[in-house]
Amino acid sequence: MKNTCLVATLFTTTLSVQALPKCPQPEVMERTMAPPNVAKAPYHNTLNRFITWLPNYHMIHDEVTPSGQPVTVTAKFDYGSIAHKDLEFETVHFYLRGEHDADWQFIAQAITNHDGKASVSLPPLTAGQYRLYAAVPADGSGTQGFLSVIDPNTPAVLFDIDGTLTESDAEQIGDYTGIKRAEPKEAAYALVRRYIDLGYQPIYLTARVYWYAKGTRSWLSWMNLPQGYLRTSLSNETSLFRTAEYKTAQINQLKAKGLNIVRAYGNAKTDAQAFINSGLGASNSFTIGEEAGHFGTSAILGNSYREHITQEVDTFPPAQCE
Repeated sequence: MKNTCLVATLFTTTLSVQALPKCPQPEVMERTMAPPNVAKAPYHNTLNRFITWLPNYHMIHDEVTPSGQPVTVTAKFDYGSIAHKDLEFETVHFYLRGEHDADWQFIAQAITNHDGKASVSLPPLTAGQYRLYAAVPADGSGTQGFLSVIDPNTPAVLFDIDGTLTESDAEQIGDYTGIKRAEPKEAAYALVRRYIDLGYQPIYLTARVYWYAKGTRSWLSWMNLPQGYLRTSLSNETSLFRTAEYKTAQINQLKAKGLNIVRAYGNAKTDAQAFINSGLGASNSFTIGEEAGHFGTSAILGNSYREHITQEVDTFPPAQCE
């Protein structure tokens, strides 16, 4: 009897160890979801009525979190394409929608701080892709974001955006002002889509400052790419002067939460430095453009991903997930 129990215990333990993480679901990330119905309410801070006629640049900081652990999500509320005036001390509402939910679920209300930020704590959730919405009841504006709840060792591929998926770093200006869409680098769509088809979670890590998040999401949708996890920087200082440190810290945090980043793509010296310093490895870190190969990263020659896809991606093994 003891031997039978021992065998059963070992069998169960083996199954647990061998259990594969849940695969990302691009169809869930790509799904268009109308915002929740939010009842209009009076301003908590009446002074805010003088800025809310400006265009808004609200954003949610996407999060990756292990399944079964609570997580805190932060949104930032901002008005004006030049001034970027924070929405201070105003009531906001948070909503959550899982991949199988028929509608948005109200989570909590909060008051923004002097930086226009508000946070909400979520209970432990099962692995899957979740959508978040943060609303300003006083003027009806709001913004969507993503929460990826993952199993341990979830396989992922990381992408910089400017100069990596777009043709150059400067294209973000035209995209932000609405003058023209940023031109994608040749075969950039095929590169990202191929990894998604292989079962890898897409991670977009950019030094674009937070108010570019809205336009970046729009650009990814225009490219017909699932938005997945998008992380922007919190300040111009970080974007301009501490890019490598910022990206290194972000990659280390993602790894600590259970992501297995098997490959990363960038174009700048700061990308290369972050990839190597965070331990991704030179053979798994690819750089394209004038600084390709910096810090020992694997250089993609030319200005196209076509040959790289044929040689390095089509032969890459599918993600170990289910």
